[in-house]
Formats: sequence, structure tokens, C-alpha cells
Amino acid sequence: MDFGFTEEQKMLKTNVRDFVEKEVIPYASERDRQGPLTREETVSYIKKLMPFGFYNGMLSQEFGGLGMDYKTHGMIYEELAYGWASLAGTINLAEILCVPFLDEDKQKKYGPRIVAGELVHSAAITEPNAGSNTAAIETTAILDGDHYVINGTKMWISDGTISDICLLLATTDKAQGPLAMSLFLVDREESPYQARELHKLGLRAFPTAELVFDNCRIPKENNLMLDQGLEGGYKWMMKAFDQVRPQWALHVAGISQAAIDASVKYARERIQFGKPIGSFQLVQNMIYEMVAETEASRLLAYRALDLIDRGERCRMESSLAKGYATEAAVRVTSMAIEIHGAMGLSEEHPVERYFRDARCWTIPDGTTEVQKLIVGREMLKISAYV
Repeated sequence: MDFGFTEEQKMLKTNVRDFVEKEVIPYASERDRQGPLTREETVSYIKKLMPFGFYNGMLSQEFGGLGMDYKTHGMIYEELAYGWASLAGTINLAEILCVPFLDEDKQKKYGPRIVAGELVHSAAITEPNAGSNTAAIETTAILDGDHYVINGTKMWISDGTISDICLLLATTDKAQGPLAMSLFLVDREESPYQARELHKLGLRAFPTAELVFDNCRIPKENNLMLDQGLEGGYKWMMKAFDQVRPQWALHVAGISQAAIDASVKYARERIQFGKPIGSFQLVQNMIYEMVAETEASRLLAYRALDLIDRGERCRMESSLAKGYATEAAVRVTSMAIEIHGAMGLSEEHPVERYFRDARCWTIPDGTTEVQKLIVGREMLKISAYV
């Protein structure tokens, strides 16, 4: 792998950072305290960020996207998370993941809104009784004539309260388990469902919902896996986890970098015992640990994304990146609070937000414990669970 950026990537990275410093950071802490972003705010940010490759960057040019590679996609989201992790998460999950599965009619129907940045997406996988054990989902989609009838509850669904379309993982036959899992497109306007906001420790402006489907009817053709064969939905889900985990690793690397920069600035300016606290050996030791952990997180993430770009399997590398980077971010942001002392606990400084946001990222898309079991299974060829 080439660990250097091209001149185009360097320019893009600089341009995104400039935008984030001018248009995001000055407002992030105050807006974060107000709670989840609205759909209107999200669309407004999408339109501002699309020129840099956010939202539609990963789509191929035939669908109105930029055909961006995974490493570049991760790079720009690290820069956005540096400024405001809630916004980075909201925009990332608003991206339309199901475009490659849409038939010609659906592409015509949703395409103009996607190109305009006006269609907000959510992916509904996790359930109250199926968190880490995703294969045990209970939401059903039963065929009834020309429609599927969906019943079930989804939990912790990113952008669930503000999305226009929902990519739903459900089973058409509980007895068959993963073999019967499929992916369904649920248009909220045409097939209404209930959404309730779930407030969190951190990422407070990142909408997160409980979704309830009560005899929700969708057209038969909204089963996007009809031509994907057995386990189509389950295979899609596992591949999606491999792709998104290193992306989250770079998200938290952005948070960690923000914590480092804030700590370096404070340690230079804060005077105790007649000199800057940055001259104290224990403070310098913390800075060293923060930098080492953040750089290691980046390298693990880029290695996994490089494998994805080359079309290679990366199950272990993706889990290792996500597991290590999210836990490292908790340690890094905790040390940032320690360096700031009492001010690190104050909402007047963003480091307390960095800590809360970092702590939240250890849970989604597979907890740290799950990532450890995946890496262990890949190395030992022995599964710790069925």
C-alpha cells in the first residue's frame, strides 16, 4: 500500500479542512447541545458538502456520483469528524447505499433527488433482541399478493427519524434464519412507519431512532434481493459491515486528532508553577501516547480500506481497525480531559464532547468485544459463538 496522498487528495483534504474550520467548528458545540439535527438541516449540510464528495462521492458517475475510492472517502469523513462527529455520522449514513440494487424505474424515481442531495437514507438492521447477533433478527416480511407485509421493531437506527427511505433487513421465513434474509426498500411517504428519537450520551446531534413497523405494506418489487440468491440480504449485511467499520475508525481518528490539537494548544498556553504545563514530563508523555494511538488507528483503517479498494477480503482488518481505533479514541479523549484539568469537564471547551462522542463509537456496527471475537476467529479458525 502507498501511504502517501496524491496531490489531488491533499488538495481535497485541505479544502475540506478549510470548510470545516469556517462553517462547522464555530457552531458545532452549541448546536450539538440542542439535540438531533432536523431533516432540513441535514439536507442543507448535504448540499454544502456535496462538492467535496460527501453524500454522493461513492456513487458511480452513471448514478450522478464521483466514483470515489474508499480511502479518499474515509479521508474526507475524518476531516468532517474532526470538526463535528455528529454531523459526520449523520451525513455518512444519509448516503444512498441501495442505488446499485435499484431497477430502472426506481432509478428514475429517486435519481433526481439523489443528484440534488435531497433524499435522506437510513439502514435498519439492529433490533431489541438482535444486536451483536444480527443473524437472529425477528422482523418479518411476509408476501401477501403483490405486497410484503412488514412487522417488527428496529433499534438504534442512524437517521431513522429524518430519513425518506429506509433500507430494511428482514426475514421472509424465521425458520430459515440467514437463508431467508432479504433487503427491502421502504419509502416512508408511501409506506408509513413509526419513528421515535433515542437520545444518547454523545453524538447528540446525530439522529438515532427506534422504528416500529406495524403491518407496513410495501410493493413486492421493493425486495431488492430477489435476484441475489440465497442469503442475499445476509451477505450484503456482512459485506457492508466490512466496508463501514474502517470508515468509523477514521471518524474517531478525526475526533482523536481534534483532542490532540486542543491539548497541544492548551498545554502551551496554560501556566502553572511559572511555566507552561507542556513542559511537564507527564503531560508530554500523554501527548506521545495520544499521537501514537491516533496514528496507529489511521494506519489500521487505511490498510483495511486499501484492501477494499483492491477488491480483497478484509474481515479481520476491518474489525481490527474499528475495535482498536474506537477504544484508542476513548483513551485519547480521556487524556485530553486530564491535560485540560477542570476545564476539560466544562462545556466551554469541546474536549468533553470529544470524549462523549468517542465513547459512543465503541458500540455501533459491532461492539469492541465482537470485533475481538471476529479477529480471534479469523486468526484461530475457531468460532467463539455459533
